[in-house]
Amino acid sequence: MQIIASDISNAILEKARAGRYGQHEINRGLPPKLLQKYFQSLGNEWQLKEEIRQIVEFRQINLTLTFPPLSPMDIIFLRNVLIYFDIDTKRAILSRVRQLLKPDGYLFLGGGETTINLDDAFEPVQFGKAVCYKLRSHQMRVS
Repeated sequence: MQIIASDISNAILEKARAGRYGQHEINRGLPPKLLQKYFQSLGNEWQLKEEIRQIVEFRQINLTLTFPPLSPMDIIFLRNVLIYFDIDTKRAILSRVRQLLKPDGYLFLGGGETTINLDDAFEPVQFGKAVCYKLRSHQMRVS
């Protein structure tokens, strides 16, 4: 398994590399069972366990530019990112994401984000209360 974590900000990437989170951050939806499994307590903070941090590759990526070479992906989380861009930039980003997503992969966006009216190659998929997007079956990834 490989996880690629990206951001445009080196400061944010450094915080993510450290894998340290305060109690307030942990309380934002992490179930206690997962906290116990993947984190260790360090005083007032929680540290993501080393074996998890070792499988994460941290990359500085500017979504508005051509993406660096990346392998096809099963899941892409682009949560609460598109809201910061104009329509043309959103379309360009989704086009690049489409090229990275495996044909049976899923794209997760933030609750207030959508691909509707931006990129018809994606269709919404309902998972309980959550909605994500997958490529329509007639869409082929161009390598």
